[in-house]
Amino acid sequence: MMSLIPWWFLVSSVFAVTPEQVLKTAWNDKTYLSFEEIQATDSKNPLRSVEGFVSSEEEERDTESKIGLKFQFKSWPEWKTGRPKGTEQKLLRSASLGWALKNRYNTLLIYELNRQKTAKLSQMIQLSERHVQAQTLSLRAGRSTSKSYISARAELVKLKRSLSVLQQERQMLETRIQVWVPSWQEGSLETLNLVSVEDVEQNLKASVVKGDSLTKKIANEEIEQLTQELTIVKGRENQWFKGVDVSQNRKKNDISYEIEVTLQLPFLFSDDLSKQKQNELILKRALKQRDVEETGNRLETLRVQILNLIEIYKDTQKLSRIQGGGLDPLANIERKLAEEQEALDLLNQQQEILSLYLEYLLESEILNNRPEKNYLDKSLKALL
Repeated sequence: MMSLIPWWFLVSSVFAVTPEQVLKTAWNDKTYLSFEEIQATDSKNPLRSVEGFVSSEEEERDTESKIGLKFQFKSWPEWKTGRPKGTEQKLLRSASLGWALKNRYNTLLIYELNRQKTAKLSQMIQLSERHVQAQTLSLRAGRSTSKSYISARAELVKLKRSLSVLQQERQMLETRIQVWVPSWQEGSLETLNLVSVEDVEQNLKASVVKGDSLTKKIANEEIEQLTQELTIVKGRENQWFKGVDVSQNRKKNDISYEIEVTLQLPFLFSDDLSKQKQNELILKRALKQRDVEETGNRLETLRVQILNLIEIYKDTQKLSRIQGGGLDPLANIERKLAEEQEALDLLNQQQEILSLYLEYLLESEILNNRPEKNYLDKSLKALL
């Protein structure tokens, strides 16, 4: 005999969105797409600008006209200093994809653990309500103090407040997902088969840390840009040859040609604005270099930090397995509450570990270089 399937279940299944569909929207992220507009800055054209001009004057019956071109030249460093074609565009575009993916990964991670925490807190609230009732009966029977009763009541209020915070967080996450996937319906996001902490540990221990982190590469690119800008500013200050004006003059039937050369004599004046600009660039570069040095090996730091947190997580798991027996009903409720609290603490630790793991995947450029998998899914489901 076939069982009837509720119509609302069929509707929610049809419109259900998978985590992979959410992640695929990273390729439509506005920040990622905006980097298509970045242009290479490696032009070897010595000209800064070319302008045409025409003028005419009438004197009695005679007309004098002048037509010509103004050629403004770049300074020598500005002309010769160029970045390799597409370097800046490629790095920023690649990084922006990683940022977009990480943003969606974080949202999916928090959303999934929000589900689990909400379920856990709901169980704890039920236990806590039973605990308050038991404390009430115990207080009436003279086996408990008013302090224990008040403490139980306070704990129940605390749990309800935590549940309210989770509900608000869920609404915020749902709003964010609906921006990425407008067709998404509330409550119809498929469950994420979340990668375990043990899997993360194995991946990190098997990985070999090499090369610079994404953050360091971007910082080095910024330092290179500042150095290039500083070289150009200095070059403009010391530029002798600024431009050439070539013109043709007509007066009656006479035609003449003129060439005017614009020169700058740097030793005759001091450009304080240029020096101020140079000082600003030097300071910015020094601060950025200091940041790079202080950051050190970001990848190795993240790896060690995550592995240390995993050890704490495993120790917490061992403690949570300790069972008590032969307890009275009131003490039994308190034991169950303590177990549920430990399970909730483990979920919070898991969230911290996986959030840092996503940061590691971003910094190691796995997210942008190999984005075809769902790295939060235990079976590494394909995105593309």
